[in-house]
Amino acid sequence: MTAESPAQGIWPHDVTILIADDHHLVRDGLRLMVGAMFPHARLVEAADGAELMRQARRLGGHALALVDLNMPGMDRGAMLAALAREFPGLRVVVVSALTSPDVVRRALALPTVHAFVPKSADTQRMRRALDAALRGEHLAYDPPPEESEPPADAGLTPRMQEIRLLLRQGMSNKAIAQRLHLSEGTVKNYMTDIFRVLSVSNRTQAAQYNTDTS
Repeated sequence: MTAESPAQGIWPHDVTILIADDHHLVRDGLRLMVGAMFPHARLVEAADGAELMRQARRLGGHALALVDLNMPGMDRGAMLAALAREFPGLRVVVVSALTSPDVVRRALALPTVHAFVPKSADTQRMRRALDAALRGEHLAYDPPPEESEPPADAGLTPRMQEIRLLLRQGMSNKAIAQRLHLSEGTVKNYMTDIFRVLSVSNRTQAAQYNTDTS
């Protein structure tokens, strides 16, 4: 078997692909995309970190997993390390809206993580990631063009960037606190720091900062 082999021939036609994301629409979209690429694959789903671990155990670690870093129970990616320890044969492709250099570096440092795909990526990029994982190769992270230049919020810490990303998705402080397992007061404190660093005075300005300064 060579690296040039097509992905469909690398694993059996009944390969299992585990799609782990807490948003139904995202799982539906990934299921349609992956199903079109690998029509004979068996697709299973998980909506949080605990269910991801249960599914991996049920499958004996013999699967390819598409994993969202930011769903409940992932403990800021710590669950990936637990999966790597318990299931060294599990092949993981991280699919995440969080793409700060530190997040990408820590994910790809795990031996079971074969690729990191931003949620803004296109189908071709996802296909390359899946092909690499099925071949047992590790795909280097290639930032999208808009990530190649320093971001407008480069002064924010990784946690502040994470909170601002959720803010841009329209989430309230309470929803952000629940997603990140923080207190609502802690989120409010982070918001104050974000406003200060970006020199803005409200949530709308903070969410639109890139657009306003471009």
